[in-house]
Amino acid sequence: MSRGRRPYEGLSPRERDVLRLIVAGRTNPEIAEELCISAKTVMHHSGHIYRKLGVRGRVEATALANHQGLLTDLESA
Repeated sequence: MSRGRRPYEGLSPRERDVLRLIVAGRTNPEIAEELCISAKTVMHHSGHIYRKLGVRGRVEATALANHQGLLTDLESA
């Protein structure tokens, strides 16, 4: 991730949607239902999100989002 760049800027719009719901505490099946995609697709998006953010899972992604003010940024993106 380059300096001065928001961590979510490398995410696709759909990945941002998935991250927003992960941060909200939703499960993969709940995210899938809300976004009208399969749970397996949510799993793939989640893996891409974690890799792009440099985190190991949903707990670290949520902590990063909280720490860096990503929640507000995601809601307005």
